[in-house]
Amino acid sequence: MAAALASPSLVPSSLCFSADGPPSLSSSSSSSLSVGGTNDRRRFLSVSSSSWPNRQRGLSRRRSVVVFAASGDYYATLGVPKSANIKEIKSAYRRLARQYHPDVNKEPGATDKFKEISAAYEVLSDDQKRSLYDQYGEAGLKSSLGGASATYTTNPFDLFETFFGASMGGFPGMDQADFGRTTRRSRVTKGDDLRYDITLELSEAIFGSEKEFDLTHLETCEACAGTGAKVGSKMRICSTCGGRGQVMRTEQTPFGLFSQVSVCPNCGGDGEIISENCRKCSGEGRVRIKKSIKVKIPPGVSAGSILRVAGEGDSGPRGGPPGDLYVYLDVEDVRGIQRDGINLLSTLSISYLDAILGAVVKVKTVEGDTELQIPPGTQPGDVLVLAKKGAPKLNRPSIRGDHLFTVKVTIPNQISTGERELLEELASLSDTSSNRLRTRAKPQQSTTLNSAPSSSENRTDEVRERSQEPEQENDLWKNIKDFAGSVANGALKWLRDNL
Repeated sequence: MAAALASPSLVPSSLCFSADGPPSLSSSSSSSLSVGGTNDRRRFLSVSSSSWPNRQRGLSRRRSVVVFAASGDYYATLGVPKSANIKEIKSAYRRLARQYHPDVNKEPGATDKFKEISAAYEVLSDDQKRSLYDQYGEAGLKSSLGGASATYTTNPFDLFETFFGASMGGFPGMDQADFGRTTRRSRVTKGDDLRYDITLELSEAIFGSEKEFDLTHLETCEACAGTGAKVGSKMRICSTCGGRGQVMRTEQTPFGLFSQVSVCPNCGGDGEIISENCRKCSGEGRVRIKKSIKVKIPPGVSAGSILRVAGEGDSGPRGGPPGDLYVYLDVEDVRGIQRDGINLLSTLSISYLDAILGAVVKVKTVEGDTELQIPPGTQPGDVLVLAKKGAPKLNRPSIRGDHLFTVKVTIPNQISTGERELLEELASLSDTSSNRLRTRAKPQQSTTLNSAPSSSENRTDEVRERSQEPEQENDLWKNIKDFAGSVANGALKWLRDNL
């Protein structure tokens, strides 16, 4: 029995019962049958009878026998014989569609059953499709579609409305939003967003500015108000989707029926067809124009900031609202000034004399040249601050950063003879105050061995001799004090011994 069920070709497409009375047939939910390690999903029919097949035993309880039917048996789906005419097929569809319509039948699986009934009716009510199905089964339908699975594009609820009107059509919970029952005029599509790039100077980014530029974008056609149709002409309801803008695509697969909602290929989702195009926009509903845009740059922006200008993007199709314009900002580099958040950074080079003695120098800032006080004894790497000379905080311009200057002391590679003499004299004074003598390298002279000492060498020797004179005077005074002390001590000792 298991081997027989494994092959769909061995499952009977119609059920025959004795004259005692056919059992009642009721569709049940799909089940999964595992044969030979594979899962084969098939619909099955629940066959129940109070007298069949053990009528002679007088059983009063109902028995249930499960019989598998071949998938895609459209005659069995509608409950009509293969010889049924179109009138019988329509009558069966009318009865079953009303019974399993989701708005009437709330049981689980009613929607799937309703779609199966609609798919079966679409095939059997079409002479060409029915002929292919009768001769070759579903393989005939597939071959007519180029080898693809059987596909039906008719909306099952359109079929239902053909018989019963539009009062009962639609999926539960999908009446307005999901299957597009609203027309084009109630659906609004926003236009595309646009991008524009602007490069600012550093001062414009810090203090703010106003920029004006030309932009080309799409705007709603004023002649037709975005409809794309000539004024006075009428719009036709799309015959493919019935004005919904969407169609349901139902595919018959070995696992059952699958439905997918997509945009109507005929009207592009509008639900209406333009009978006569607008001459100004050629039926597009939008025209491309060049427009001047002014953008206010707030103080404190930086490179990478993005400004949003609402409503300056492309207008939406068919009178839809416009998108937005996004302005991307970049800032030019300024030599000698770098930005770190709301602070500005610079390097200040000063001479060693200014570092020692202190000075007032001019520095470059975003507000122009400004004086900066250098205190005496400034060391390399010290940071001098100009308060409130940096960038303001974005959206809070009252908070402003500082301009920081990192000091770099410049040492000259060459000095003049006069500068060397003064530095040597300064170094000698420093050595005298510290009571120690430093040996310094003499500058190289381009003289011969027999040449006389230069004046600079004589001056250096004189400075060294003058620096040694105080030390010699101190030594003499010390010797005198030592001698006087020793004489006094000897006299006192003699007096003690003789008196």
